[in-house]
Amino acid sequence: MATPKIELIDVHKRFGTKKVLNGVNLTIQSGQSMVVIGGSGTGKSVMLKCILGLLTPDKGTIKIDGTPVTGLRGKRDDDLMSKFGMLFQGAALFDSKRVWENVAFSLLYGHKRVARGKARAIANENLAKVGLGPEVGDLYPAELSGGMQKRVGLARAIANTPDIIFFDEPTTGLDPIMADVINDLIVSTVKNIGATTLSITHDMASARKIADQIAMIYKGRIIWAGPAESIDDSGNAMVDQFIHGRAEGPIQMDVLKP
Repeated sequence: MATPKIELIDVHKRFGTKKVLNGVNLTIQSGQSMVVIGGSGTGKSVMLKCILGLLTPDKGTIKIDGTPVTGLRGKRDDDLMSKFGMLFQGAALFDSKRVWENVAFSLLYGHKRVARGKARAIANENLAKVGLGPEVGDLYPAELSGGMQKRVGLARAIANTPDIIFFDEPTTGLDPIMADVINDLIVSTVKNIGATTLSITHDMASARKIADQIAMIYKGRIIWAGPAESIDDSGNAMVDQFIHGRAEGPIQMDVLKP
């Protein structure tokens, strides 16, 4: 069997007395689009930050291409990060930089820098891939709509032709039509560059659109994983409650009482 592109084995993370990840196990094969669903506070973002190296797990192993990556430093860490692309929630563009500089950020300031002229040409190529013309490159993020900012964020995520792309709540804050546009762009751009992707979201419409595989995290554990087309027949009551958005069921929300 092929070596997984990303593998999490019994990953734990706590903050003080609060357990956020409580033994996460997840396998993502090369070229796969994995979407991890779950409610707020279930550990999705912390899991993603552990994979990216922004947080260090208290216990467990994270592997990229079969190699443990937890705690890497120096050149090995730089080499690993150069494999990654990231579309942040809210796009997270730099307000003080023009759009093209945002798209080309990793090329201008990253591990393997290129000249500004070449970086701008690459930025324009990637803006075109998400349906934006080169004239948009001269604007600042504040001059763009929310949907355009997401497109720019996607162009930045693919600018260095990454092996792996992470999507953090890619449709948050968008109206349903623009959310579907972004989902279509994610599907087409990822297919064109052949990347492996890991997305986290609570938006089931987005999950169904972009996923080959779906996993659900609850209380810091993966409670179900399987092909996207099988999620309606998961046989898991918590998954069924979540994907249909029902208040009644085994998942109980913490509600502040007056």
